[in-house]
Amino acid sequence: MQTVEPRSYGKDCEDCTGPERIDVLRFQRAIRAITGKWKIEIVCSLVGGPMRFGELRRALPGVTQHMLTAQLRTLEHDGIVIRTVYAEMPPRVDYALSRAGIELMPTFAALRDWALRYEHQLPD
Repeated sequence: MQTVEPRSYGKDCEDCTGPERIDVLRFQRAIRAITGKWKIEIVCSLVGGPMRFGELRRALPGVTQHMLTAQLRTLEHDGIVIRTVYAEMPPRVDYALSRAGIELMPTFAALRDWALRYEHQLPD
């Protein structure tokens, strides 16, 4: 286990300050939108394009119908997933990433890279 050393900013950052309180609140809100049981898995499953509920459920072994429904509703409410209902019989519903969901992908890639870099320090 490595010890964590305090960061030395040096002369390049004599006047550096942390984020404003409002920025911390925005960050917390963003984190809440993507954290939760199955949310990241759902978003990653939709990267390839729209999926129906049953396809999503098969793509995520272990998720219950109730949990998938709840998480999809939350992701839709937060503007990350778009739910499209087609006027067909029987009704067809597709789920797809919104622009906001698509724009999360570089953030997920950066977080993955960070996790790989520090995986020996991260909790199991």
